[in-house]
Amino acid sequence: MALLIAAATRNPDKAKRIRALLDGLDVDIADGAALTGAPDPPEDDQSHLAIATAKAAAWSRALGGLAVASDGGLVIPALGDGWSSLITRRGTGADVSDEERGARLLRRMRGLDGERRACRWTEAVAVAREGELLGAWEASGLDGAIALDYAPPPGGTNGFWVSALWVTPHGVRRWALSSGEERALGDPWAALRAPVRALVANLAAGEAGA
Repeated sequence: MALLIAAATRNPDKAKRIRALLDGLDVDIADGAALTGAPDPPEDDQSHLAIATAKAAAWSRALGGLAVASDGGLVIPALGDGWSSLITRRGTGADVSDEERGARLLRRMRGLDGERRACRWTEAVAVAREGELLGAWEASGLDGAIALDYAPPPGGTNGFWVSALWVTPHGVRRWALSSGEERALGDPWAALRAPVRALVANLAAGEAGA
């Protein structure tokens, strides 16, 4: 019997990435967006690792089983205290369109050029069972820059508006990169893949042997 684990998110892009982390393992992944009784814990901790840990613990406790959660954000060093990766989505407005979020960040970046437009991504993933943390990891990468304009992918951003602004050193939008190209640029999700899979594989093996 496959191990049941919940993807602790209502964000379809995050759910897709969590599924990719666990692809090929003997697990059944429950879609967080479809689960009743899923919590909405506050994201007010001081690191992505702490936020991911709190999410995994809250979801697994509420659902009475296993949950994997993530939290990530865009780091823009040149903005200093005027920007926090911890509130990447909320930092430009909680109830506005992705296009407006992009426009607001571009206004903040006005007057910055060259290396002062540098950015990178930090991501954390945590796994918990019935409120108990089993493992948590954080990685940073995808060094690039904030473009001068907002250009979303043809199918829309699906809530991940940063992809319409983030570009490689050669000017390629993040959404246009293949998974191999993302890995070559140090995709944090690729770095997190091995430890997350190792833990979940051990849990699945234990379930099968029980």
